[in-house]
Amino acid sequence: MKQHNTFFLTFCFALVCNLSIAQHTKLNVLNDETKMTVSGTSTLHDWTSEVNTVNGFVEIGEKILKKGKMKSGDVIPSVSIVIPVKSIVSPRGATMDKKTYNALKSEEHPEIKFDLKNSEVSTSSGADFEVKATGKLTIAGVTKDVEFPVEGKILSSDKLSFSGAYKLNMVEYDMEPPSAMFGQIETGEEVEIKFELIVKK
Repeated sequence: MKQHNTFFLTFCFALVCNLSIAQHTKLNVLNDETKMTVSGTSTLHDWTSEVNTVNGFVEIGEKILKKGKMKSGDVIPSVSIVIPVKSIVSPRGATMDKKTYNALKSEEHPEIKFDLKNSEVSTSSGADFEVKATGKLTIAGVTKDVEFPVEGKILSSDKLSFSGAYKLNMVEYDMEPPSAMFGQIETGEEVEIKFELIVKK
């Protein structure tokens, strides 16, 4: 009888786990529709670089997609974003790109990564919602806990958008702000990452 009960409990646990997994839908980042920039300041002028490649996915509850709306308290279970450092390109050309890659230590650490730790919908109005996202951001081989607000929108039953911005200090990630003209032109320590991620099943 004891072996029978153990088998039954194991079966029920496995069934619950499978159902839980089935309730989540993975939506992949659409590179051709996603927009992301990295911007900052310098002693000469402000600058902005485009991020041309963003890989990753967002997991959303299947029921949420079917309803077409979020409600306060809903949770986004998983987000994983990977950015190849050398997909960051400046309109100012190869010299600026090289300085960016050196600052980001691209040879040793070729990717920037973000993994969601926790998220919960704070406000919602129909297909529009706001999320406070917390997670791990890894840049130049250094990982930090981060928290920032994100605005979301359910575009269809299999497509969503997430937009927001996050400011960081390069020094906190053991990066040296780039300089030019033998140090006469220096960039500021703070940079801002702005994004509009489009994800689809």
